[in-house]
Amino acid sequence: MSATGSRQKLQSVLHVERGEMGKLTGTIHGDAANDLLAFYSDKVLELEEAGQFFMAAVALAFTLETAILTYLLVEFGDDNGGELRIPDSVNMAELMKAANEIDVLNAPIDIPSHAGADGDGSRPKHIAKDVVDKIRKFRNLIHPGGALRQGFNPRTFTREQFEEYKDMYESVTHSLLFHL
Repeated sequence: MSATGSRQKLQSVLHVERGEMGKLTGTIHGDAANDLLAFYSDKVLELEEAGQFFMAAVALAFTLETAILTYLLVEFGDDNGGELRIPDSVNMAELMKAANEIDVLNAPIDIPSHAGADGDGSRPKHIAKDVVDKIRKFRNLIHPGGALRQGFNPRTFTREQFEEYKDMYESVTHSLLFHL
């Protein structure tokens, strides 16, 4: 796939064009989370274009974490009549647990993706709840101790591995959008 084709596909998966991010809600935290989501999405695109596939995948994992947080802030806020307080400490495992408790990572994959480009008919490759922990574990490789314990060498991370993480990200995004 050409660099332009890859960029267009990633933009459709991330649901962004530089500087243009659809807002899920008008809440203060929702807007701030959307802005952070757009920042990380831009970084994914920049790093991929630079051939920095490991760092692009790390940015993609941060994008995923922010997408789940955004979803939870917006949906819990809407369901509870207003703005929620962001906890002093929140981590990816806690976000995944909350998302699983409200069952938003289980969208069917035998339908066109809600995360793909409009009308492309593509289907997600994974059920979100089956891959979100894999993304979390990968994201944790940013910690040198964890990377060393696992014998992980980020220099060996390939474009193909990055593409696999993009597919996983699209599956999670599909599930979140399916439940909106």
